[in-house]
Amino acid sequence: MRYIALVLLVACGASEPTAAPEAAAPEADEAKTAEAATPAAEATEAKPTETAQAAEAPARDDATWKYFGEPFTVSEAVPAKTVFATPEEHAEKPVRIVGELTQVCQKMGCWAVVRDGEGHTMRITMKDHGFGIDKDTAGRRCDVEGTLVSKKVDPERLAHFESEGAKDHPETGKDVAWSLVASSIAVARQ
Repeated sequence: MRYIALVLLVACGASEPTAAPEAAAPEADEAKTAEAATPAAEATEAKPTETAQAAEAPARDDATWKYFGEPFTVSEAVPAKTVFATPEEHAEKPVRIVGELTQVCQKMGCWAVVRDGEGHTMRITMKDHGFGIDKDTAGRRCDVEGTLVSKKVDPERLAHFESEGAKDHPETGKDVAWSLVASSIAVARQ
């Protein structure tokens, strides 16, 4: 929202605001982390436009990444294996991980499974079913932000996932399993 206001001020000829650095838009903070080699670092910055209509819907997608959900708020992503090794240490605050999508819901794109570089997996669900990702994105790199939750494994829920295309479950053989409730996801275009 602050980004939209800034674009409108600039488009209307107002001088640049003197906001504190912490009031900057999340996309601006993400662009500062070039060393992280994450989608935010590779994203091209949207240019202010002259029309209010264009300012209302700035493009978040770029040639490398397609974005779903809300803009990222965590500036740096960590490898999925770091979080998968000790999920309880990352459960108190939003976390951002990078990994590979191995499965995606084939009905609405409302869940996925992410794998780390060592073959460990965790289910991702989209926060409040508020968005879905493209159903053909399995096998692609991803950058996911969300909150880790620990839940008792429910066989009925696993059956539901199977009805939507799940083949292997990260929850198999566990009484309690961790999952990531995603608020933001970027998926590599190839």
